[in-house]
Amino acid sequence: MTVVRRRFNVHEFEQMARAGILSEDDRVELIEEEIVEMTPIGPRHAACVGRLTALLSLRTYQRAIVWVQNPVRLGERSEPRP
Repeated sequence: MTVVRRRFNVHEFEQMARAGILSEDDRVELIEEEIVEMTPIGPRHAACVGRLTALLSLRTYQRAIVWVQNPVRLGERSEPRP
């Protein structure tokens, strides 16, 4: 049996969200044209994110925006999400 994989670009991935195929509750992201299920965030991860956010905010004060827990588009093939 041959498994056929369907690849998606960022535009198609976002269209699926707008159409309701993917909801905000779906823990998925687009990585290298594949929709991948995300692992849940545990307490250690959350604590690390909090500490790093505070540190980066202090170090980059008024020079940069610390963009925490928001999706970022990396070309047309990937859109990692928090």
